[in-house]
Amino acid sequence: MTEDAGNLADGEARDPAKVLGVLAKEVWLFRWEKRLTYMSLGIVALFYAVLLGFIFFGHVRMCAGGGMFFFESKPHTVADIPVIVALSTVPTLILIALLRYFHHREKKESEEPLPLSAQAAIELVKAVNSGNKQ
Repeated sequence: MTEDAGNLADGEARDPAKVLGVLAKEVWLFRWEKRLTYMSLGIVALFYAVLLGFIFFGHVRMCAGGGMFFFESKPHTVADIPVIVALSTVPTLILIALLRYFHHREKKESEEPLPLSAQAAIELVKAVNSGNKQ
């Protein structure tokens, strides 16, 4: 999906401006979905990193000085459970929402003219599929 001088609408469509408009919308949607995915995965990774840090390093204390070294750890308490649940639930919900978006989004059928090569490909696929069903 690049914006080169030679494009798909040249010489194949009844109205190249409409085809270029559709292609521009598709390029924008592709870029938006790519940014959405990267942002969501970054937030999920941040939440899981904070969760692992809280679980493994949240209750560890270490002191070092001249001739002494002190290390202490204590177990998690009941008061830590809501923090752990929140830090694990939020990224899970973000991942579920992202997967549902990509699974359930509808590609609307455009009423704008397609290039002749695309129309021929669609008709060929329909013909092959109807031949396989019989």
